[in-house]
Amino acid sequence: MTVQVAPLQPILVMLDYRGGDRFRRALDSVADTQHLFFRILLSVTAAEDSEDMRIASEFSIEHPKAEVICTTRELPTMKHQAFWIDHLERTGVRGVDWIYWLAYDDQVRRAGIEAIVDAQGNWPLRSGTAYFGPWAMRHEKAEAIFDGPWDEPLESWTSFPPQGPTRLPVARWIADQLRQPTYIQMSGSVCSFKSHRSLSRSKPAKGGPMRIEMATAAAPCNTDVEEFAEPVSIIYGRSNSDRASYGREARKEDIHLVAWLARYLLHHPKAAVDVTRAATKGISGPLMDRLAKRSRPKEEWRVRTSVQP
Repeated sequence: MTVQVAPLQPILVMLDYRGGDRFRRALDSVADTQHLFFRILLSVTAAEDSEDMRIASEFSIEHPKAEVICTTRELPTMKHQAFWIDHLERTGVRGVDWIYWLAYDDQVRRAGIEAIVDAQGNWPLRSGTAYFGPWAMRHEKAEAIFDGPWDEPLESWTSFPPQGPTRLPVARWIADQLRQPTYIQMSGSVCSFKSHRSLSRSKPAKGGPMRIEMATAAAPCNTDVEEFAEPVSIIYGRSNSDRASYGREARKEDIHLVAWLARYLLHHPKAAVDVTRAATKGISGPLMDRLAKRSRPKEEWRVRTSVQP
């Protein structure tokens, strides 16, 4: 049985994505921050004799704190989730333990973590809270890996109101995202293991990754969503992506959103107003927009400030 002792630190779960040089870039940031995590798990979704598995294995030899697991074949997101969740459960991780989830070959931001931990290295984590953002953003083209400059300030993006608060009830946070799309990113999030396990085993089973941030936050064990005072990850993305278009595709799977919110309400009846607001904005809102011939709101890119890498 894994027993978490001081300092309070999350388990870093890193999911291999595009691989190659981007995977190496992400691993470099893990090497630089390994002392800030209780445990490090590298989950490779590829064949055992793949290049990415070789990269991960060599990293674990040089950095013994890192352990490597392999799916032996490429898996879609939710099956990959179930794979690493099952592994951690078999190796003694408890529902109350924390997971720092890193994917898409993004990077851990050491300066951000060191700015929020205390002198003993304890992360500021509160039971019942899911942590999303803010995110330090680097723009990268899909067809070319970023090659610098590496020392330029990074925009800090938020899914909370620009002037605060930076802590909201789960259903209210979801409702705000559904009506006015803002940037939400799973990579760099910190949630309890129970949050991930709840989504992985919920019915109806979630088939794809869309709305995974909302679904993870809406686990019955959570009451609030909060962002840290500093970005703890560096995200690679494109500023011209259309989150509203993403929302249109995501709504094809919104039967799951209804199920999550209904389950959440059973555990948190006092959240009825926020749950109703979320359901109305997420489900009936698009229909009313069409009937009234209103355009869907454009994505709001909320840049709170800038930070050094």
